[in-house]
Amino acid sequence: MMDGSDKKKKIYEDVMRILSETLELSPEDIPEDLSSYSSLPFDSLQLYEFVIDLEEEYKIKISDEALDGIKNIGDVVDLVYGLTENNG
Repeated sequence: MMDGSDKKKKIYEDVMRILSETLELSPEDIPEDLSSYSSLPFDSLQLYEFVIDLEEEYKIKISDEALDGIKNIGDVVDLVYGLTENNG
């Protein structure tokens, strides 16, 4: 069983993979210390695809209110981690 830091690392890797697929960028082109995902070249459709992919990957539901609170990649990881912890 993974502990919290291992699980967050896995979520981070999945988030970066999904983000790179959605944006059609290499993961190396996405800075690890990205301070704001709003600085990424998302259009509204890509943001929607990114959220749907995360929801499908982790069998979770991400609310619009939760998305409004996201400022960076760490927030995405924390959100997914929290939702998966609540789902068992």
